[in-house]
Amino acid sequence: MDQETWKFVLDYLSAKENAKGNVQKIEQEEKKIQEWLSKDPKHQQELEQALWLWENTSAPPENDEWKNSFNTIQASLVQEAPKKTIKLKLWLAAAAVFGAIALFTFFYKVQHPVLQSTEIAWITKSAGSGKMISIVLPDSSEVWLNSGSSISFPKNLQHAALRTVKLKGEAFFNVKRDPQHPFIVHSLNLRTKVLGTSFNIRAWEGHPTEVTVLSGKVAVFRDSAGRQSAAIYLLPNQKTVDDLNSAKLSLENVEDAQTAIGWREGKMVFDQTPVKEVFDAIERKYAVKIIADQSFKGCKLTAKFSNVSLNEVLQTIKMTLDIHYTINKQTIYIKGGKCN
Repeated sequence: MDQETWKFVLDYLSAKENAKGNVQKIEQEEKKIQEWLSKDPKHQQELEQALWLWENTSAPPENDEWKNSFNTIQASLVQEAPKKTIKLKLWLAAAAVFGAIALFTFFYKVQHPVLQSTEIAWITKSAGSGKMISIVLPDSSEVWLNSGSSISFPKNLQHAALRTVKLKGEAFFNVKRDPQHPFIVHSLNLRTKVLGTSFNIRAWEGHPTEVTVLSGKVAVFRDSAGRQSAAIYLLPNQKTVDDLNSAKLSLENVEDAQTAIGWREGKMVFDQTPVKEVFDAIERKYAVKIIADQSFKGCKLTAKFSNVSLNEVLQTIKMTLDIHYTINKQTIYIKGGKCN
C-alpha cells in the first residue's frame, strides 16, 4: 500500500472516529470511502487491513497530529530542493517511502507486512443441494460446508497478512491458530474475526445470520455500507444473531453449541423456527422445491430429525401444521395448514 493510499484510509478512519455523532460529517466520509472502494477491487482488502490495525492497536489521536508529520517532511523538501530535476525526483521518492514507514510506525507500532499490489487469485468451493463437503484451506484450517453453501478464499491464504474468506450459506470452521495472521470470515453483513478456534456460521440470504462458538473466542462485527458496529465477543456455548429488523447484534447463551453443527451428521434441529426457514432447510438438504399455497407467516416449528427420510419429515410437519402435500418428482406441493 503506497503513501497516498495509507494517508487516505487513515484520514477516513480518524475522521470517522472523531466525528462524535456528527451525522453529516460521517456521511461525507462514507461517501468518499465508497467512491474509493468502487475504483479498484483491491481497495476493499487494503481497507480491511487498515481496519484490523486500527482496532487492535492504540486509540487514534483526537487531533491532526499525524498530518503534521507529512507537512514537516514536505516543508523540508521545499527548503532544501536541489535545482536538478533528477535529484528532486530521487528525494521525493525517498521521502514518500520514509513518510509511509513513519506514519505506519506512528500509528500502529506493529510489524505486519503490507499487501502486495499484484492480482490475487481466488478459489471457490461449493456444496450442491443435498450434499455436504469438507475442505482443507491452504493454511491447514478445516471447513465443512452445508448443502447449498459456498466459500471463497485466496490461493495464497497461508501467506496473507489477514486470512480472509467469504462465505455464502452455512459452514463449520476449525481454524488453525496463528496469532500473527488473524482469520476473518465475511458472511452477508457480518465479519467474524478469530486467531484459532472452532465455530459455526449460518448466513442464508433473507434470514438472520448466526455465529455459534464451540471453542476459543471470536469477535463479530456488523459491517454494512462501510459502517462497522462495535464488536461482540463470543466464548464457547455462546452465539450472536444479526436481527434483520433492528440491524443489531444480540448475544445469547446456548445450552449445547454442538446442536449448531448437527447438520454435519445429517440432523435438522428446529427450535421455534419460522416455517419459511424450515422449508428452505428441507429444500437444501433433500434437493427439492417446495411450493405452498400460503406464506405461513408467523408460524413456527420445533422439531428434531436425525438422518430420516423426506417422507418422515413431511409426515411430522403434516401432523403438526395440519397440511396436505403431494410429491411430483423433485417438487413438493403443500396445501392448507394452520399454526398451532
